[in-house]
Amino acid sequence: MGLLLKRALDQAAVWHRSQRRKYPSVDVPYVSHLAGVAVILARHGFDEEVVAAGALHDVIEDQGVTFADLAARFGERVATLVKMATEQDRSAPWEERKKRYLEAFPTKPWEAQAITLADKIDNFQSIIVCAMDHGDPWAMFKRGRDLQLDRFDELGRLCAVLPKHPLVDEYAEALAAVRQV
Repeated sequence: MGLLLKRALDQAAVWHRSQRRKYPSVDVPYVSHLAGVAVILARHGFDEEVVAAGALHDVIEDQGVTFADLAARFGERVATLVKMATEQDRSAPWEERKKRYLEAFPTKPWEAQAITLADKIDNFQSIIVCAMDHGDPWAMFKRGRDLQLDRFDELGRLCAVLPKHPLVDEYAEALAAVRQV
């Protein structure tokens, strides 16, 4: 991995500097999640642009960064992958946004699906670490444990039709582990 990823991680840290993870008793900067997603993608052999898009995957959705700004800084492919990983209508209710995101998942290219899976895997790992070290993670979610797990299960069902890949297997394993929390 080279300078593109380093630039992406640095810029993601700047854009997300005031954002925190959902841990009940500790202040964890959001960049921990972004680095986690990038590490998962890199571990599975994705190229630097995909890994950089993983590090930047929440900047449009959470920080209001524009597609044009992303494309100018990191290239068209990175910006396109970030856009594909982004919920498109943030004004819709949570349930509707999540439903639309899942409906669109099968139509996305593999690299965008991989970013989604890495995002969820890191979220699962954060839930597990939170439970081990910091307290009840589910209390931090407005919709609670059951609705979150239902959404994760639906994504798992959508993964069943994907070609075999270790990332898909890791998603299933991480989901099974987070169900134990």
